[in-house]
Amino acid sequence: MAGPPGRSGTTAWDSSWPPGTRIKADGIRPRSKRGAFATTWWGRRFTDAVEEAAGPGRLSRGRTYARAGQVVHLDVGTPGTRTAGRVDATVQGSRTKPYDVVLTLGTWDAETRAELADALAADPSVLTAVLGGTLPEGFEQLCLDAGLVLLPRSLSDLRTSCTCPDLVEPCKHAAAVVYLLAERLDDDPFTVLRLRGVDRDGLLSLVAERRAALDGAEDGSAPTRRAAIGGPLPADASFWRGRPLPPPPDPALPTGASALDALDASLLGPTGDSVVARLRPLLAAMAQEGQRR
Repeated sequence: MAGPPGRSGTTAWDSSWPPGTRIKADGIRPRSKRGAFATTWWGRRFTDAVEEAAGPGRLSRGRTYARAGQVVHLDVGTPGTRTAGRVDATVQGSRTKPYDVVLTLGTWDAETRAELADALAADPSVLTAVLGGTLPEGFEQLCLDAGLVLLPRSLSDLRTSCTCPDLVEPCKHAAAVVYLLAERLDDDPFTVLRLRGVDRDGLLSLVAERRAALDGAEDGSAPTRRAAIGGPLPADASFWRGRPLPPPPDPALPTGASALDALDASLLGPTGDSVVARLRPLLAAMAQEGQRR
């Protein structure tokens, strides 16, 4: 679509119009060299939401931008802050100043997060799998049963914006960001929940609290607040009482090791080390209980 005339061959809003050759950048390099970017079903759901709305030409250029390192910055927002539910990225295009890209996913309020905690407390092995680096397909159904939409189904769920002059959504710059985000989701599926405004530490405490209440009801005793929101997780195995222990996420782990030993704490964010430290005694207690059975 032609814009207001400026100098010959240009428009008022972008001196690179008509589109010129992209300026090379040494940005984020994806693992994917050809074919699909996402290798997991949940990562592909994000790329599907974009690919269903964009034409093949725009998608092809988006993949080229992603693989060429044109995305120079990508940051997933922090739950509880103004950046919650956002992915902010910078993409080098054909003009000197890079474009700013924003992806937005609707966040869940406190009541919705509490509903998620209730569902996970009834089947905590699902949360263990997520923390171990996988997202069981049953997790999405668990969310749907609780009335929650976990993954985007279209651009009405995953909104994109870019400072480039392209008026069609998504543009190639936004598509490039989605492809790189899909790889990040492959590496850490909890990022899906983070995009919904769910804090890892807060969710663990909520689930522990709900699980303790369920155990109290099963025992016929008054519920015990083992872990207030933001407080420590229970150090015993009562969190899992009456439930089969989940299988280890990686059967190749050496003897004596746990899923936490195979987990890169940096993937959990700035508080990753503290989260691992809080989970370690819980998993140890779970292992001891499993040996007694």
